[in-house]
Amino acid sequence: MKRALAVFSVLAVLGFSAFGIGTFSGSWDTNIKLLPSPSLDYTKLTLKYTDLGFTITSVSTFTGAGFTDQSFSLSGNFGPFEVSGAMYFLPTGTQTISWTCDTQTGEIPITGPKYKSANLQAKLSFGGISITSKVEHWAWPFLLAKSCCGYPTQTPSSYMLYTNTIVLAPFTLVLRFDDCCTGIAFKDLTLDVTGIGLCCGISLDAEFYFTKAGFGYLSFSGIEIPLCCGVSLTATVTFTVDAKVVETGLKFPGIGDTCFTVYGDAIKTDTGFGWAGIDIYGWKIKCTLGDCNYVEFLTALQPDKMPKAIKSLFQTNESEYMKLGFCGAGCCGGKYTVDLSVFFVNTRGTNLFGISRIGANMSIPVMSNLTVKVAFTSTPTLDVGWVFTF
Repeated sequence: MKRALAVFSVLAVLGFSAFGIGTFSGSWDTNIKLLPSPSLDYTKLTLKYTDLGFTITSVSTFTGAGFTDQSFSLSGNFGPFEVSGAMYFLPTGTQTISWTCDTQTGEIPITGPKYKSANLQAKLSFGGISITSKVEHWAWPFLLAKSCCGYPTQTPSSYMLYTNTIVLAPFTLVLRFDDCCTGIAFKDLTLDVTGIGLCCGISLDAEFYFTKAGFGYLSFSGIEIPLCCGVSLTATVTFTVDAKVVETGLKFPGIGDTCFTVYGDAIKTDTGFGWAGIDIYGWKIKCTLGDCNYVEFLTALQPDKMPKAIKSLFQTNESEYMKLGFCGAGCCGGKYTVDLSVFFVNTRGTNLFGISRIGANMSIPVMSNLTVKVAFTSTPTLDVGWVFTF
């Protein structure tokens, strides 16, 4: 009976689509590892059905471990509101949740089928004001990706996050509350202000972040100081409780933007009320030429103190890389993109110029609805894949 009902539902939807009431679309995204040994990285099938102003989306993900992820989402307009929602599931197999809370770490194996999370959002715009409310729910232990919730001293059954966003140019206020089964409590607040006029045509953007534990960070960005001949100095400054990051660059008319990022912190005196110097962790130089052409250099003097996103790029003993990115017109109106990376080790050895490995990522459109992806490194690894849309 259940199978007959499922088949009837599918045929009914297809029948309505044939009469032009709704439309189907989707994509097929796949990545296969060929080296060092052949294996399926992932294949993702996305199906969309649009009707009566609403779009229903199904995303099914398969990996070498089997059917690992399934999600359903809905978006559209309900009167003056823009609404959207989604649900996520672990269909089959076993997924391991890795967690780190304070100084403790561990892993929790979960066997499907299991409900993972869901969210619901509504947005209302009127008179230049935009108000968005979003509610998110995670079942245990998938909530560990968002909050420890006191674990492992206590094991909560779920986690809920409430996000309220108010936009009234030039201000954006994001106010969040959460609930770890102990009641709703304040989580954090973010206030953005854009286009703050200073003088002489100089303006900046500011972002202030505050949590229930106290001050988070204060960032000033978008600063552009004209020098001469069309050349201007750009700067971004971020203050946190225990570090300062300054990004500076020069903008040349008709050539591109050069950005310098310095990672470090102040060395305080024994009393803690003065500076004894500056501890530099590393720096990054990126020069952007055109739409998506750039060259980037990064040196980590102390790789273990660099931001997590940068540390994850390096392998053992690596501390520098050089990256070249470019793009161009591809087939059928598409655009190809390529980035080439060269990594260097921080110890002397037999490697030429200290090069540890070379890598590349390429995305090449071969048809209007088919893009081929290739990624390889000299370690060696080789991935191939494609994105097919319909």
